[in-house]
Amino acid sequence: MGNNQSTLSVLLRQLPLFSGLTEDQIGVLRAGSRITVLERNGILFRQGDPVRGFFFVQRGQMQLAVSTPDGAEKVVEIVAAGETFGEAVVFDGLRYPVTATALVSTELLAVSSDAVLDLLDRDPAFARRMLANMAVRLRRLIRDVESYSLRSGVQRVVGFLLHEAGSGTEVEGRATVTLPTRKHVLASRLNLAPETFSRVLRELSADGLIAVEGRRIVLHDMPGLQARLEWQ
Repeated sequence: MGNNQSTLSVLLRQLPLFSGLTEDQIGVLRAGSRITVLERNGILFRQGDPVRGFFFVQRGQMQLAVSTPDGAEKVVEIVAAGETFGEAVVFDGLRYPVTATALVSTELLAVSSDAVLDLLDRDPAFARRMLANMAVRLRRLIRDVESYSLRSGVQRVVGFLLHEAGSGTEVEGRATVTLPTRKHVLASRLNLAPETFSRVLRELSADGLIAVEGRRIVLHDMPGLQARLEWQ
């Protein structure tokens, strides 16, 4: 998909964050927007790079991760199609706190910091939408921190599976989940070692609660998994 003006206008209007903007306001954003395509494992920006804007994932999937001085990597978030990332750092205008990597071939809409800040100055309603969007992400991060601090490894994996099943169809206490990315990435996202993540899946399988078929996981006993989440 190209970067022509009409294409960018259509894409910008599809974002809930930009709903209700006037043509002039869309024009401000359009002037600072472009389409970026990354192949699998392509890096959009690295931790410490200067901030240049925020991004909307049109298709594909992005991994946001932080690196420690000893080279270890911790996945902070997995951003799916239809979601945005990088809004908060637009305000401080300094450097990205994470490295953004494409987990699969990914197409992004990039919106420059200057365009966003210009529109914020012009439109208080847009500023409120930006703040509301960041508040949702903050609540998600707080929920994740609570999960890491208060839940066992089994509870984290079960909670993840039940959350993923919530967007699908449950039939007589059964559901099927397709893991959104590779298992070692999910393990890092759940603050688990890859071998711990695999061990928990084996234990749940041995107990008859799930069946693992590659990245496809059948949840045979949703009530049993919910009980394991609460009692573990």
